[in-house]
Amino acid sequence: MNAKQRKWFGASTTVIVLAGLLSACSSSTKEASPSTTTGAAATTAVSKDPVTLKVEVFDRGNAPAGAGPVDNNFWTQWIQKNFGDPNNIKLQFIPVPRNQEVDKLNILMASGDAPDLVFTYDTTTINNFVKSGGLTDLSSLIDANGPNLKKFLGQDVLSYGIFSGKQYAIPAKRPLQYTQSSYIRKDWLDKLGMPVPKTTDEFYKTMKAFKEKDPGQTGGKVIPYDFSTMDGTAITTPVVLISTFIKKLSEEDNYALSTSNFIQEITKPGYKEGVQFLNKMNQEGLINPDFALDKDGKSLEKDVANGLVGAFTANAAHPNLIGNGNVFDTLKKNIPGAEYVAMDPFTNEEGKSVKAISDPIGAFLMIPKASKHAAEVVKYLDWMSKPDVLFTLQNGIEGQHYTLENGFPKAITTDESKKTFYNNTDIAMVINGKDFGSQEKNIEAISLGFPNYKDLAKQTIINGLKDGYTIPRFDRPIDSEIKYGKALKDKAIETVVKSIMAKQDDFGKTYDAGVQEYLKIGGQTVIDERRAAYKDMKKK
Repeated sequence: MNAKQRKWFGASTTVIVLAGLLSACSSSTKEASPSTTTGAAATTAVSKDPVTLKVEVFDRGNAPAGAGPVDNNFWTQWIQKNFGDPNNIKLQFIPVPRNQEVDKLNILMASGDAPDLVFTYDTTTINNFVKSGGLTDLSSLIDANGPNLKKFLGQDVLSYGIFSGKQYAIPAKRPLQYTQSSYIRKDWLDKLGMPVPKTTDEFYKTMKAFKEKDPGQTGGKVIPYDFSTMDGTAITTPVVLISTFIKKLSEEDNYALSTSNFIQEITKPGYKEGVQFLNKMNQEGLINPDFALDKDGKSLEKDVANGLVGAFTANAAHPNLIGNGNVFDTLKKNIPGAEYVAMDPFTNEEGKSVKAISDPIGAFLMIPKASKHAAEVVKYLDWMSKPDVLFTLQNGIEGQHYTLENGFPKAITTDESKKTFYNNTDIAMVINGKDFGSQEKNIEAISLGFPNYKDLAKQTIINGLKDGYTIPRFDRPIDSEIKYGKALKDKAIETVVKSIMAKQDDFGKTYDAGVQEYLKIGGQTVIDERRAAYKDMKKK
């Protein structure tokens, strides 16, 4: 990359949301170019005494063969060389399983053993830490040690980390707010002479046809529509379908009945009808009868790869599906001619394909109050926010991990490249997404990260953004959500799962009993407090 190109890219650095792209050490891997290393090494004042800085990193269990563990690989070593060594800091990465991250983080925080830098996507969790006084106030630390970080994120993003007037978290920037999108087997549609469904009714009729005619010749093993259980850590969920049944609410009711987790919105009018639709599909054999056993989405991915699944909803442009060593490649090897395309069929009473999308932020980055190295953490994030550094962490090394195409980095997908580039977003945590200055450019840049599925990636992102809505936010923790949050989430999931699996005649009493129990164990208290907080907010 020439100096002019690097300067341009530096103004809008890149990462792939939810994309598993960390990396690994390899004896044959070449070092970063001198220009990259020079830019990366420049940082603030060097620590006089050696410091060990502990940093959380997700372990997604998706490391390619020969990549090395998530806590010791090509990129952890690159960071040590380019940030740690020049600043007399030893980086120690602490793996946390992605599908257990909230529980594990709570244990680490409670025991005082949490890393110096931790993060979560769960707002109930961070509200709990704020309420309990477990986090460092970062306002003065960012001013003193984070000029690049502050400039990169901007005040709008940073404001999402302010709770009760104090900066307790550093939110990652999220240029694109998409989450879920839906996929369907195009080769099955072609065999049946059917179009991609555009409404919920068309979707239902298509699933019926998949079940009755088995165009994939699965020998009766066909799963027309698949998803995993609903705890929010897997890439797949039926919440997009359910949410299209929710009725239009007043602003006050929307604030009062919303929760920090979309899965929990079982008290919203219409949610019950969405779950009932899935119950009907289950009775007719149109969904995976064992969906509740799939806690991490891996069974779904296996069924997709084996050619059994007609359609499913999952994260848009997700690397597990279309990235290095992905599920769709395995499917094509197993079933020649098999192909998924994007669909957006779930429509509400207004004909809109509404779906939950993310806030304009990603994970909340936090420094536990017990940490003795808060300044070093901010320096680390400040270094990461430098254009050259972040660009390298997000894209790799030119010629080894990417080439330039039309001014954008295009991923190299050789086996050797895969060994040193996977899960990079789990290290470059100051941003979730690609930022090239406009939504169109950002989508184009992300799609180039999936060279064999460029058009599919682009369409899933477009679908994932269409008619999206975000959870209304208060600028202070809701105490009852902190107190009852986990129990309510578990009860909501249990209610939905049991209701989907109930006999048709038992659906109503199963769902209603679950909702009543949900309200009894704290749900009503949360609703009342959120309603009161809304009224207080409107008075200001």
